[in-house]
Amino acid sequence: MPVFARAKLLIHEDCLVPGVSFLTLNYNGPNPQELYTKIKEVFSTLFKHEAGELQEREFSWDRSGGKETFKVRFDLTKDMDTFTFVQLLVDLNGEARPSKQFGKEGSATIMIEGRLRTEYPQDTLWQRSLFYEMFRVFYHRVIYEDTRKRYKDQCRDWCMKFQEELKAFLNLLPKAR
Repeated sequence: MPVFARAKLLIHEDCLVPGVSFLTLNYNGPNPQELYTKIKEVFSTLFKHEAGELQEREFSWDRSGGKETFKVRFDLTKDMDTFTFVQLLVDLNGEARPSKQFGKEGSATIMIEGRLRTEYPQDTLWQRSLFYEMFRVFYHRVIYEDTRKRYKDQCRDWCMKFQEELKAFLNLLPKAR
Protein backbone atom coordinates (compact mmCIF):
# COMPACT_ATOMS: atom_id res chain seq x y z
CA MET A 1 0.00 0.00 0.00
CA PRO A 2 1.24 3.50 -0.59
CA VAL A 3 3.13 5.12 2.27
CA PHE A 4 0.87 7.56 4.09
CA ALA A 5 3.11 10.50 4.84
CA ARG A 6 2.72 14.24 4.49
CA ALA A 7 5.96 14.41 2.56
CA LYS A 8 7.51 11.56 0.64
CA LEU A 9 10.01 10.86 -2.08
CA LEU A 10 8.27 9.04 -4.94
CA ILE A 11 10.09 6.98 -7.58
CA HIS A 12 7.76 6.03 -10.42
CA GLU A 13 8.45 3.70 -13.37
CA ASP A 14 6.22 2.26 -16.06
CA CYS A 15 6.47 -1.53 -16.12
CA LEU A 16 6.54 -2.05 -19.86
CA VAL A 17 9.39 -1.29 -22.25
CA PRO A 18 10.65 2.32 -22.30
CA GLY A 19 8.38 4.55 -24.33
CA VAL A 20 5.36 2.24 -23.97
CA SER A 21 3.22 2.94 -20.93
CA PHE A 22 0.17 0.80 -21.78
CA LEU A 23 -1.11 -2.14 -23.83
CA THR A 24 -4.29 -1.85 -25.89
CA LEU A 25 -6.74 -4.50 -27.05
CA ASN A 26 -9.55 -3.66 -29.47
CA TYR A 27 -12.49 -6.03 -29.86
CA ASN A 28 -15.46 -6.10 -32.25
CA GLY A 29 -17.84 -8.99 -31.92
CA PRO A 30 -20.44 -10.71 -29.79
CA ASN A 31 -21.09 -9.89 -26.13
CA PRO A 32 -18.41 -7.28 -25.31
CA GLN A 33 -20.19 -6.55 -22.01
CA GLU A 34 -18.94 -9.93 -20.71
CA LEU A 35 -15.43 -8.47 -20.57
CA TYR A 36 -16.37 -6.80 -17.28
CA THR A 37 -16.77 -10.10 -15.43
CA LYS A 38 -13.80 -11.66 -17.26
CA ILE A 39 -11.48 -8.81 -16.21
CA LYS A 40 -12.52 -9.22 -12.57
CA GLU A 41 -11.97 -12.98 -12.87
CA VAL A 42 -8.49 -12.53 -14.38
CA PHE A 43 -7.56 -10.11 -11.59
CA SER A 44 -8.55 -12.63 -8.92
CA THR A 45 -6.86 -15.64 -10.55
CA LEU A 46 -3.67 -13.85 -11.58
CA PHE A 47 -3.07 -11.75 -8.45
CA LYS A 48 -4.98 -13.62 -5.74
CA HIS A 49 -5.61 -10.19 -4.24
CA GLU A 50 -7.27 -9.19 -1.01
CA ALA A 51 -10.76 -7.72 -1.14
CA GLY A 52 -9.66 -4.08 -0.76
CA GLU A 53 -6.79 -4.19 -3.24
CA LEU A 54 -8.97 -4.09 -6.39
CA GLN A 55 -11.05 -0.96 -6.80
CA GLU A 56 -13.31 0.33 -9.53
CA ARG A 57 -12.23 3.96 -9.72
CA GLU A 58 -14.73 4.83 -12.41
CA PHE A 59 -17.94 2.99 -13.26
CA SER A 60 -20.46 4.10 -15.86
CA TRP A 61 -22.99 1.75 -17.47
CA ASP A 62 -25.76 3.33 -19.54
CA ARG A 63 -28.51 1.08 -20.94
CA SER A 64 -30.68 3.78 -22.50
CA GLY A 65 -31.40 4.28 -26.19
CA GLY A 66 -31.47 0.60 -27.18
CA LYS A 67 -27.76 0.06 -26.64
CA GLU A 68 -25.40 -0.27 -23.70
CA THR A 69 -22.37 1.94 -23.27
CA PHE A 70 -19.94 1.16 -20.50
CA LYS A 71 -16.77 2.61 -19.07
CA VAL A 72 -14.95 1.03 -16.13
CA ARG A 73 -11.51 1.76 -14.67
CA PHE A 74 -10.04 -0.96 -12.46
CA ASP A 75 -7.15 -0.14 -10.12
CA LEU A 76 -5.20 -2.88 -8.34
CA THR A 77 -2.50 -1.94 -5.84
CA LYS A 78 -0.29 -4.90 -4.94
CA ASP A 79 2.30 -4.46 -2.17
CA MET A 80 5.73 -5.83 -2.96
CA ASP A 81 7.45 -4.74 0.28
CA THR A 82 7.43 -1.85 2.77
CA PHE A 83 8.44 0.81 0.26
CA THR A 84 7.34 -0.52 -3.14
CA PHE A 85 4.03 -1.46 -4.72
CA VAL A 86 2.76 -2.31 -8.18
CA GLN A 87 -0.26 -0.49 -9.50
CA LEU A 88 -2.12 -2.12 -12.38
CA LEU A 89 -4.76 -0.01 -14.14
CA VAL A 90 -7.22 -1.48 -16.63
CA ASP A 91 -9.65 0.69 -18.58
CA LEU A 92 -12.63 -0.94 -20.29
CA ASN A 93 -14.67 1.19 -22.72
CA GLY A 94 -17.30 -0.18 -25.02
CA GLU A 95 -20.78 -0.45 -26.34
CA ALA A 96 -23.17 -3.32 -27.03
CA ARG A 97 -26.34 -3.35 -29.10
CA PRO A 98 -28.97 -6.07 -29.53
CA SER A 99 -28.25 -8.77 -32.08
CA LYS A 100 -30.49 -11.57 -33.33
CA GLN A 101 -27.58 -13.96 -33.81
CA PHE A 102 -25.59 -13.44 -30.57
CA GLY A 103 -27.94 -11.68 -28.16
CA LYS A 104 -25.66 -8.65 -28.09
CA GLU A 105 -22.76 -7.48 -30.20
CA GLY A 106 -20.57 -4.42 -30.24
CA SER A 107 -17.07 -3.21 -29.57
CA ALA A 108 -14.73 -2.68 -26.65
CA THR A 109 -11.31 -1.21 -25.99
CA ILE A 110 -9.15 -2.41 -23.12
CA MET A 111 -6.07 -0.50 -21.95
CA ILE A 112 -3.66 -2.19 -19.51
CA GLU A 113 -1.12 -0.04 -17.67
CA GLY A 114 1.42 -1.18 -15.08
CA ARG A 115 3.35 1.07 -12.71
CA LEU A 116 6.07 0.41 -10.19
CA ARG A 117 6.23 2.93 -7.36
CA THR A 118 8.64 3.25 -4.48
CA GLU A 119 7.86 5.75 -1.72
CA TYR A 120 10.22 6.88 1.00
CA PRO A 121 8.61 8.93 3.78
CA GLN A 122 10.12 12.34 4.53
CA ASP A 123 8.07 13.38 7.57
CA THR A 124 10.41 13.30 10.55
CA LEU A 125 13.44 15.45 11.21
CA TRP A 126 15.63 12.35 10.86
CA GLN A 127 14.12 11.45 7.46
CA ARG A 128 14.86 14.96 6.22
CA SER A 129 18.45 15.01 7.48
CA LEU A 130 21.49 14.86 5.24
CA PHE A 131 22.75 11.65 6.92
CA TYR A 132 19.48 9.83 6.32
CA GLU A 133 19.45 10.98 2.69
CA MET A 134 23.01 9.72 2.18
CA PHE A 135 22.08 6.37 3.74
CA ARG A 136 18.88 6.16 1.67
CA VAL A 137 20.71 6.89 -1.60
CA PHE A 138 23.39 4.31 -0.77
CA TYR A 139 20.77 1.73 0.20
CA HIS A 140 18.68 2.43 -2.91
CA ARG A 141 21.52 2.36 -5.43
CA VAL A 142 23.66 -0.45 -3.98
CA ILE A 143 21.18 -2.80 -2.33
CA TYR A 144 17.61 -2.06 -3.39
CA GLU A 145 17.97 -1.37 -7.13
CA ASP A 146 18.22 -5.10 -8.00
CA THR A 147 15.07 -5.75 -5.99
CA ARG A 148 13.23 -3.01 -7.89
CA LYS A 149 14.39 -4.53 -11.20
CA ARG A 150 12.91 -7.89 -10.12
CA TYR A 151 9.67 -6.14 -9.16
CA LYS A 152 9.57 -4.34 -12.52
CA ASP A 153 10.06 -7.65 -14.37
CA GLN A 154 7.26 -9.18 -12.28
CA CYS A 155 5.00 -6.24 -13.09
CA ARG A 156 5.75 -6.59 -16.83
CA ASP A 157 5.00 -10.32 -16.65
CA TRP A 158 1.69 -9.62 -14.93
CA CYS A 159 0.72 -7.10 -17.64
CA MET A 160 1.61 -9.54 -20.41
CA LYS A 161 -0.21 -12.46 -18.75
CA PHE A 162 -3.24 -10.24 -18.22
CA GLN A 163 -3.21 -9.33 -21.91
CA GLU A 164 -2.79 -12.99 -22.96
CA GLU A 165 -5.70 -14.11 -20.75
CA LEU A 166 -7.97 -11.51 -22.33
CA LYS A 167 -6.78 -12.39 -25.84
CA ALA A 168 -7.55 -16.05 -25.18
CA PHE A 169 -11.00 -15.09 -23.93
CA LEU A 170 -11.62 -13.03 -27.06
CA ASN A 171 -10.11 -15.69 -29.36
CA LEU A 172 -7.51 -13.24 -30.63
CA LEU A 173 -4.53 -15.55 -30.21
CA PRO A 174 -3.07 -16.88 -33.46
CA LYS A 175 -4.17 -20.40 -34.32
CA ALA A 176 -1.57 -23.15 -34.04
CA ARG A 177 -0.71 -24.74 -37.40
